[in-house]
Amino acid sequence: MEKEIKNSFLDQVYAGQTEWVRYFFGFILILFFWLVLGSVFVLLPIVWVMIDGNPETAVNMETGFFSGVDPIFNYIVLNLSFGLLILGVFVTVRFVHGRPFRSIITPAKQLNWRRIGQGFGVWLLLVTLASAVEYLLTPDIYTFVFNPGRFFIFALAVLLLTPMQTTAEELLFRGYLLQASGHLSRNFWVLALVNGILFMIPHLGNPELAASAILLPLFYLSIGAFFAFITLRDNSAELAIGAHAANNLYSALFANYVNSALQTESIFLVTELNAVYALVSFWVMAIIFYFILLRRRTSPARQTGELIDGGN
Repeated sequence: MEKEIKNSFLDQVYAGQTEWVRYFFGFILILFFWLVLGSVFVLLPIVWVMIDGNPETAVNMETGFFSGVDPIFNYIVLNLSFGLLILGVFVTVRFVHGRPFRSIITPAKQLNWRRIGQGFGVWLLLVTLASAVEYLLTPDIYTFVFNPGRFFIFALAVLLLTPMQTTAEELLFRGYLLQASGHLSRNFWVLALVNGILFMIPHLGNPELAASAILLPLFYLSIGAFFAFITLRDNSAELAIGAHAANNLYSALFANYVNSALQTESIFLVTELNAVYALVSFWVMAIIFYFILLRRRTSPARQTGELIDGGN
């Protein structure tokens, strides 16, 4: 007798093939698309730099960054691999598990773009306010570096590629991996913690960790855990997709960190990363975000494919 497929986010896995060997193969396939095929977008420019013969251009083989080239080149190269990550998740969900690609975002019949927009708008407001407070407390770490000619050229690439990067991460972590872990537990807190740890691991190589080898990993774990929790609570990854895009777009365009993994032409440059403030302000923002968009929800379920707003 087939298991009844309920209209909830975690139960979407039962719409397809759920054998453990498929998850093992699917995860390997996703990594192959992301890290192997995606590396082609890094290797080809490396070859180009090597045959260029310009003594001012060089390649850092550990980070993949290029010196002696326009920073926008680095930004585009390092973001293109996320397009392969999206493709890898799509191929895995559709052909390895045999279920709709939309099901790793929502159990509804179509995406709720309003919910994505709510997540984006509220988080953008909160991260802007948090940055403003930090500026008032420590204005010396903010340097005004706005260069209109450079900024608007870079902004075009950022607006195109950053949402792709953040959506790719959400599809993998808050979509595929979170639903897969639902086979092991249905406790939201356990699932959120596990998802936060999984999200933290690939970020451990980021240069930002030089600011704090303890608090910055906790910061990344917190981001992953919170986005997983609101996904489970909202019965959809739409809020997380919007919030993640807003977070990274703000950093890329308005207040980037001098040692960020992704260098951009921002309006301000943060010369010192305050790990304590980053962690504390994140949780303040997370609590406010939750109370604005999720506190009044009466049920995490969806009925007839429509989102229950619960008064929101």
